Parts: sequence; structure tokens; C-alpha cells
Amino acid sequence: MAIDSTLFAADIPAGTYAVGDVVQLTAIDGPANVRSGRGEAKLKNILVGQIGAASPFWKIVIKNSDWIDEAESFTASVLGSSTAFDEESGAVQIGHDCKLTPNSGWQVYAVCVIGGSPTAANSIFALIDVDYPQVAAVTSPKNAVGFPTSISYEKALTSIAIGGMVGSTWTVESVDYFKAGYVYVLDAVEMIDSANVFGFIAFSNAAGMGGLQRIIPINNQSGGIRQAIRYASAVVKGPMDVKLKMFTTAAGSMTIKTIHDYVRKA
Repeated sequence: MAIDSTLFAADIPAGTYAVGDVVQLTAIDGPANVRSGRGEAKLKNILVGQIGAASPFWKIVIKNSDWIDEAESFTASVLGSSTAFDEESGAVQIGHDCKLTPNSGWQVYAVCVIGGSPTAANSIFALIDVDYPQVAAVTSPKNAVGFPTSISYEKALTSIAIGGMVGSTWTVESVDYFKAGYVYVLDAVEMIDSANVFGFIAFSNAAGMGGLQRIIPINNQSGGIRQAIRYASAVVKGPMDVKLKMFTTAAGSMTIKTIHDYVRKA
């Protein structure tokens, strides 16, 4: 049971927005359709939000091409908030293992629910996690038996200005930071930085991930709530891509400090 993530986004330029205005979100990372060739797919989680704190506020609507009804969430949660990733946050909607047809598509759009005239650009997003049971993974990393193992990871990068999410690119590094002879299961990720920075970290191209990519939202609220990792691939020593996409008020150079918590098993 391994997770594959797709990130949908739309940029909201400064201007005036009225209740009822509609904005389409496009897939900027991950597959726009449910993958085929990996067996039955199940919806695990939907997380929506906005990058900046400016008004207006939006309702993001997500609908699979097989669905009759939609899933909806408000974007009141800001990615930098300490509680944005709480499972009871309004930004999070559980997927309830909804069966998804391979190659089925997603329709994602936003409807303005509280109008406003922001003077700064913003971005809104929806992160959809899909489980492919044919790709082996650990169901509940927090309940896995093994050694708690933390790996520190730092990366110098240039952050992306808020309002420039569509078309943004990852800062990618291939790492080989596991020890031979063990299996590692991702349990959690945290970061800290002196700047007000937040964004996404992704893991991909590791042996055992079945070609899937896991995208996890992170922020510098070290005492805040981290996104729950419900399913995680069991990976071993070898190359793996770690990818960062970080946002700040104005683009700038910085070094992002993160800790990757794993369960290490013999």
C-alpha cells in the first residue's frame, strides 16, 4: 500500500474577486489521472489550502470522473499555520479508501466564497494522495516495530515567491543516506528555519517505491502538527531523490533544515 501524490494549484493575482468567481486548478506535480498498471487504486487523503494569508477565501471542489458528488473544502488554512495538517483541520478530508478507476481523471476548481481585493498575489492548492495496494508498503508507520531513526537533511535553495506556484520547479538532490542491511520506513518529516518559509518535500525514485512519488506538506512550525504518514514504502540503501519546493513572501536564497524520521528494521 504505497502512496502516490498529485499537487493541483492555481495562482491568484492581485485584484478584485467576488463571491461566485471560479478558478480552475491544474496538476503541477504528479499524474493528472489515476495511474494504470498498478492494480486497484484507493483515495487516501485530500489536503487543500492557500500559500499566503490574503483574502479572498475559496472553496476548492474535487471530483473524480467516476463520481456523482464532489468533495469540498475551504482554503481558510494557510500552509504556514501550525495546525494546517491536523486530521481534524478543515483543510483535510479523508479519502475513506474510495475505489478509483485506473486512468480516471480529476476535476479540481475553486469557487470564491468570501470576496476581497488583495494587493498581493496568492496561490491555492489541493494535494491528493492515492494508494496503490499492489506496491508494497507499511500500513501504519507509527505502529511499526523497529528502531526510531532520524536523518538530518539540509539543502541550499532559492525559495519561490508566493503567487508563483503554477510553473514552479523542485530543488532536487539524489541522496544515498541509508545504512546497508536495513529497511527504512518513513514516519514523519519536520523542518525549521528562521524565515517564514513553508512548502512541500517529496521522495521519489527509491527502490521499492514502484515509480510513485510521495509529496508531503511542511512548514517551519517546529512545535506544530506534522502531516500524518499513514502508508510508507519500505526502502533500502540506494539512491533516492529528495525534492523541495519552498515559498516565501519574496524569492530568496536560504538553507532549509529538515529531519526525516524513519523506523529502521533489520
